[in-house]
Amino acid sequence: MARMDADTDSAGGLNLAERIRRLANGRSTLDVAQFQFIGIADIRQRYGPRWAEKRDRVSQVAHHFITRRIAPDDVLIAGADGFLLVFGSCAGVLADQAARRIATELNTFFLGEPDLNDTQIGTQHHLMSIDDFAAAFGAMLANLHKAAEGAPAGRYTVKMSFTPVWNARGGALSVFFVTPLDAATGVPLDWDRASSRHADMDERKLKASEIAMRALWTSGGRAIVGVALHASTLNSQQGISRIVQAMAGFDRRTARYRLLRVSCIEPGYPRIYLEDIMRTMRPHAPNIALGLNWQEPDLASILNFKPTAIGFTIPPRALEHASTRGEIHGRVAAAIEQARGHGVLVGVEGDLFPDQAMHFLQQGVSFICSPRIWPLRDQLTSAEVWPATRLLAMTQKTDAA
Repeated sequence: MARMDADTDSAGGLNLAERIRRLANGRSTLDVAQFQFIGIADIRQRYGPRWAEKRDRVSQVAHHFITRRIAPDDVLIAGADGFLLVFGSCAGVLADQAARRIATELNTFFLGEPDLNDTQIGTQHHLMSIDDFAAAFGAMLANLHKAAEGAPAGRYTVKMSFTPVWNARGGALSVFFVTPLDAATGVPLDWDRASSRHADMDERKLKASEIAMRALWTSGGRAIVGVALHASTLNSQQGISRIVQAMAGFDRRTARYRLLRVSCIEPGYPRIYLEDIMRTMRPHAPNIALGLNWQEPDLASILNFKPTAIGFTIPPRALEHASTRGEIHGRVAAAIEQARGHGVLVGVEGDLFPDQAMHFLQQGVSFICSPRIWPLRDQLTSAEVWPATRLLAMTQKTDAA
């Protein structure tokens, strides 16, 4: 495992080196499992120029699969030819059994996937002294951030999280949008505004959504996975071709559990562009939402495209000012009334406090997204019941304070 990738930061702000140091505190040994791809040289030669794409696909699938099967205290590190897992939750025989079980389940999963069934992984469990571990991997851990800073943009690994969306009418967290994180801060990534960069990130999010959904289905779970695609990506022939190509290999059985949202549609956005986008994307995604500016002046023409839903992004602190708050509430109420006649659902998203979300619920909004109320998740999880009474209780607690 000579080269380690740059995805080094963990939730909570600790990098991998710091997490390893904390695990080592007070211990004389560490339980370490190495997962290495079998026959990687032959596979690399067979794929030739397509090897980079194959490697990234296999690594993403394996990383997500293993991550879902380890404890929060365990540390997983991606390498050039496999993964290193440092156990924090178990040791000895239990660690060895856990490593073997993960490898067996992952290989079974690989065999069931047409584009992955030529890949297998082997595992070895080592009980290492702190000194031996430091000698073998200490230099690598010390240089992880340096490697991340110097990595070319195309090779940079972005950690993906999932933003819950509350189904207000159903009382459940049923939709989870793929959300890239800034490696340095752990907060949602503010991506480059250049259209070519949006296309790159949109493609990454799509692929991450498919990997996460397949893993969830394999474990028996179900949830709707959302992917926001920037309007500039879909308004470019090159961009939309990348998106369609990325979706070509997706499992059609899960199509109804996928929601695409055309995001950042500015007020008055040319309707002919939207029409082209909807016509091109519908054969690949039956559920398409449109992310609108709350000041959009012509909802009627938007609703004629029959999207599954429309959503408004509420600017930060906009609801703190009475005049702006009244205008936003008025526009949302009018949108709900208009959308009802077209069978289109309405949602809102933003940094909403419980009382603000409660007001939108009372207005009749169908979906509400606020990381303040429903925090980001490291992994895709199954839909879960989250009744409106919980929001009411949070509102009452806020009022009492």
